[in-house]
Amino acid sequence: MRVYSADSRAIVILFRTLALSVFVGLALPSLAPAQAPAGTSDRPALVCVEPDEESPRRRLDRSGGTPLRIFSEHFQAQHEAPVRFEESVRVEHGDQRLETETLIYNRQTGRIELPVLLRYSDAVIALEAERGWVETEASRARFEGVEYRFVRGEGSGEAGLVELLNPTMARVEGFSFTTCDPARPDWQLKAGQVRLDMERGQGVARHARLEFKGVPILYSPWLSFPLDDQRKSGFLYPSLGFSSDDGFDLRVPWYWNIAPNQDATLTPRWIQDRGVMLATEYRFLTARQRGQIDVEFLPSDREADINRYYGQFDWTARLAPRWSARADLRRASDDNYFVDLGSDLADSAVQFLRSSIGARGNGQAWSLDVMADAFQVLDENVAPGNEPYRRLPRIRLDVDQPLARGFEFMMDNELVYFDRDAGITGARFDAHPRLRYNLIRPGWFVRPELGLRSTFYQLSGAESSSPSRTTPIASFDAGLIFERRTGRGRVQTLEPRLFYLYVPFANQDDLPNFDTRELTFGMSQLFHHNRFSGPDRQGDANQLTLALSSRLLDATDGRSQLEASIGQIFYFRDLEVQLPGEPVDQRSRSATVAEMFWRPARQLVLSAGLQWDHEESETQVARFGLSFRGRDGRQAQLGYRYRRDRVDQADIRFRYPLRRNINLIGRVNYSFEDRDTLELLGGIEYESCCWALRLTGREYIRDRDSEMRRTVFMELHLKGLGSLGRRPYPLFTHHQL
Repeated sequence: MRVYSADSRAIVILFRTLALSVFVGLALPSLAPAQAPAGTSDRPALVCVEPDEESPRRRLDRSGGTPLRIFSEHFQAQHEAPVRFEESVRVEHGDQRLETETLIYNRQTGRIELPVLLRYSDAVIALEAERGWVETEASRARFEGVEYRFVRGEGSGEAGLVELLNPTMARVEGFSFTTCDPARPDWQLKAGQVRLDMERGQGVARHARLEFKGVPILYSPWLSFPLDDQRKSGFLYPSLGFSSDDGFDLRVPWYWNIAPNQDATLTPRWIQDRGVMLATEYRFLTARQRGQIDVEFLPSDREADINRYYGQFDWTARLAPRWSARADLRRASDDNYFVDLGSDLADSAVQFLRSSIGARGNGQAWSLDVMADAFQVLDENVAPGNEPYRRLPRIRLDVDQPLARGFEFMMDNELVYFDRDAGITGARFDAHPRLRYNLIRPGWFVRPELGLRSTFYQLSGAESSSPSRTTPIASFDAGLIFERRTGRGRVQTLEPRLFYLYVPFANQDDLPNFDTRELTFGMSQLFHHNRFSGPDRQGDANQLTLALSSRLLDATDGRSQLEASIGQIFYFRDLEVQLPGEPVDQRSRSATVAEMFWRPARQLVLSAGLQWDHEESETQVARFGLSFRGRDGRQAQLGYRYRRDRVDQADIRFRYPLRRNINLIGRVNYSFEDRDTLELLGGIEYESCCWALRLTGREYIRDRDSEMRRTVFMELHLKGLGSLGRRPYPLFTHHQL
């Protein structure tokens, strides 16, 4: 074995030419948007081609100072004759390696001949070529019969010819790419000819086509694509769906790269029974601001016989250090826009569209928020007297200033002008200064707090034009934290907590109700200073909360395996302050609130909550959730929600593998209160090592009159390339419970 230190310039050009297949293999697939496969689960991913058995090499230094060495069994370097390397020739430069049986280097002309099979590899790619040559003086090269594959198993392909025309231009003929088994590719991306301009970072492919099972499904006589991370204008994959009330629904998005800081997506949409719709999305980004404008327009809807549109503008800006501005403006053409053109039950349930604009500033101990908002009412069942108020404007100043010796001063201030076409309007000023003492020690804490809440009004259309209310608020919060070691490296805590709240009664019947509601009772309400959500009502209180919590923690990482809490409020007098029309609450104690979260195994999570009313001897609120994720791809979620006289629903979701690569999926959402199915979904998924297919059918309530909509979705996902078809909403989410 002989070692030869060669002129590195010649070999660098050689390596550069061979690596051109990396550009093509990585750039053309980037035309597709990256999406997850249709059937994602906890089971190991299916792989067509296993990665190299030897651990993949990491990218090493390839600078001019890196030594380049040539190994061979035979070496000839006669005067003025080409240098010949024969038998087990190996060239190494950083992480790059070339292996062949014959390499001829002409020192006078700078030409390298590789007349026989050669193998090249680096940290990313491995390839073979039948033959080739390199002219170092002209920076030209040519290789024939190239086969390549990515060493981590991301894909492979072929190129009949790879040619370097000059230092920045190259040509590839007969190109193909797939992530399937190259011996039996179910799909392939092919191009007759590809030209690469490395200086501009762009490539052009001619006669590009996508074949699935040998059948062309997409074709383009000409397309361009980026060779780096720069965005490129062009069509994205279309999507196709079907619904029972609108027929076929086809979308063909086109992406427009306007500038480095601006882009847009134009999506013509054909709805069979309604007409042609255009959706536009425009985004911009500067050093101080960013924004997005979305507009959808459907002229002359054949079903509704009107022009339909929806617009949305999201914008944020940094005005100065610690100061920012924002805007979120939304508008729809009519009340039924989301019912008719939305994609699921959540869209159909939209009651209001909120538009807001504002600015925010903050300091070390303060924050100031100035905003204005308005609402478009979409629910025809909302009477004018019940529509939400416009807040023109709303100014909020919050102060949180630590003082000496554990004391803390806090103050919440709000000034709002409420406007509406019907009912009482006017301004409201609310101030809530308070002083808290924090005494925190290992294993226990004490937090007494004393505050004063004052609210003033200036009204129009009310009997009293300037009512007001001032009430003191006092609370005492204390708790203990006990810990003990259990078996299997766990720590169990026991955390009793006491919270006393006193607020004297103040008659508030003459005050309006602009934005105040009774808060949903739950665990957090046990320790809150007001049972109402807004300043229009400050609840009176002489009450004591007793609560107990316990957690089971993993001592190594602190992860919670079991959490359980229970608590109740004891009232020492009647709750007289109520919303208009509500009677005085004469209970001596609140409902008992209990919550639990348990992870008995890695695959199983259980959560539950309960509110038990002792006065009525019945359940007020109940919820239950069970989530299972098996290693073989099995998934199931069971959810149940109950709120007395309002909600009584069950939700079941599952994915069940019939075989290693075939899954059944389904969902049933049923309302026991309405005795009706809210949503029914069923489908089948097929997943191979390089592609996946999902066919899904859904039936769900499209409006409040319980009218049903039936839809069909199909998605073909080509792994490493992208997806064709309309992707349905995710069946499983991490926060489902």
